[in-house]
Amino acid sequence: MTGPDYFSALFANFHFLRPLWLLALIPAILLVSYLWRINESASSWDRAIDKELLPFLLDTTKSVAERTPLVLLLTLWTLAIIALAGPVWEKISQPVQQRQDALVIVYDQSLSMYATDYEPNRLTVSKRKLLDALDLRSEGQTGLIVYAGEAHTVTPLTEDSVTIKALVPALSPNIMPSFGSNVVRAISLAKSLLLDAGATSGTILLITDGIERSEHSELVGLLNQSGYLLSILGVGTEAGAPIPAAGGDFLRDSGGRIIVPVLDRANLQDLAASVSGRYMDLQLTGGDLAYLLAEDTFFREEDLTGVDENFDIWYEVGPWFLLLILPLSALIFRRGWILSATITMAIFSTLTPGGDVQAAEWTDLWKTKDQQAADAYANEDPATAAALFRTPAWRGAAAYHSGDYATAIQAYSEKPGFDPDAHYNLGNAYARANSLEEAIASYDVAIGLQPDHADAIHNREIVMALLEQQRQEEAEDQEDSMSDEQEQQEAAQTEPEENQSEPEQQEEQEEQDQSGDQEEQQESEPQDGEQQQTEEQDQGEQPQMSNAEIESQESLEQWLRRIEDDPGELLQRKFQFEYRRRQIESRNTNQSAETKIW
Repeated sequence: MTGPDYFSALFANFHFLRPLWLLALIPAILLVSYLWRINESASSWDRAIDKELLPFLLDTTKSVAERTPLVLLLTLWTLAIIALAGPVWEKISQPVQQRQDALVIVYDQSLSMYATDYEPNRLTVSKRKLLDALDLRSEGQTGLIVYAGEAHTVTPLTEDSVTIKALVPALSPNIMPSFGSNVVRAISLAKSLLLDAGATSGTILLITDGIERSEHSELVGLLNQSGYLLSILGVGTEAGAPIPAAGGDFLRDSGGRIIVPVLDRANLQDLAASVSGRYMDLQLTGGDLAYLLAEDTFFREEDLTGVDENFDIWYEVGPWFLLLILPLSALIFRRGWILSATITMAIFSTLTPGGDVQAAEWTDLWKTKDQQAADAYANEDPATAAALFRTPAWRGAAAYHSGDYATAIQAYSEKPGFDPDAHYNLGNAYARANSLEEAIASYDVAIGLQPDHADAIHNREIVMALLEQQRQEEAEDQEDSMSDEQEQQEAAQTEPEENQSEPEQQEEQEEQDQSGDQEEQQESEPQDGEQQQTEEQDQGEQPQMSNAEIESQESLEQWLRRIEDDPGELLQRKFQFEYRRRQIESRNTNQSAETKIW
């Protein structure tokens, strides 16, 4: 880019990365002004010699020579501050490196998590800690597994921790298809997730209130020589607490004794030590997660690898200003530096574009539109962010969160390319805009580009169910309308026959109706007129909607809310399906009465 286009882009994108450094110009101006004022003060010769003779007796060039270093000092100071402030106006492509270490969180969902030794119970407190662990995951992939009598994958390894956080509130032992505490199956499934993702290193974070000692050796065999690290977060207390049951009672064993699950800390510590892992009790502060997920312990340089994408960063030109400072500093001790400074200023003047330049806003001087939009988005003002964003993906995300789904669709449709996430986001916008068929088509493209895109598969199933329900409701409405027409036709055919069968009663009824109408005519007419006028006003103000349309709209809103807000039912069905399939595969559908269910 050369010529006018280059200077236009320069002024449009010019800003400082560290603008607060410009405040250092204030002491520079004050210092130079103070020294300049001292230099202009009268000398002792002014009091002894007539002012008219001073120019002929004193060397005035000396005072000029004394002032010029002040100008040079201010110039050098200004250049140094500008360099520190980080002037930028163009971006360069930077290769991206990504951490390959993965974290699989294995979360105990046995009935013992309902124990009340924590307030209100172990489940609620451990959920909060799980959300804290997800907040710490700024890099790397994260997966979530829950287990009771069987282990189930909530989310495979993904970089989208926000999606995992949205599913955490729906987790509870109530959605698990079988009772128990099969931690061996859960650790085995976590290991499979890491292997399937090709993760050469990773961490398994086990959140539990205890394991059986009989499972100790099997767990050690699974984790030894695997390359994966085990961290255990113990939930509960050594005193324990009973498990509330229905009817105000507590959970009891087969002998009628109240079950009081306790935290077997020694057993969990022994397991962590056997596989060179770590153990920590759950704490109200963040010290437990800081210890269990410490990067200095688990992070290695070989975990960094390049990805097939680049990241644009601002190219900082501040260091080039330092090259100007070096020769100007040297000129202080040599003659002819004034001429060199003049030449330097002339060069800068030639670089300044001519013509009128449109004045930019104050914020545009320090931040680009995308940076201003990012600030608005962080301040929970998505509407303003959508208007400022220049990047289509970010503009679409801001418009989506502000409820402007039409703008979101337009932004996501600009350059989706071969990015499955872009088509997935486009499908979400279509679904929110009630364009269900277009949403399914976008989900299909995302799944085609990435067959294991769990979010796209999940939302596609919901939208498919919603579309099928709408079609069924439309068919039922058509059947109801046809049946109503048939009933009206049958009533019209049978009514004369009934009237003919009782002629005497019909005549008496007509006489009574006529007399009654004459008595109440004066009262009924004004009321009917007012009612008719009110109905006409209502019809003029609001369009009429049938009951079927109202029910369809309410059903649509309910299904759309389920896309993000009601994952519990879907998880329960998913777990039940996996549990039945495993039962069929193992051909073992009987559960022993002696099996521990908590």
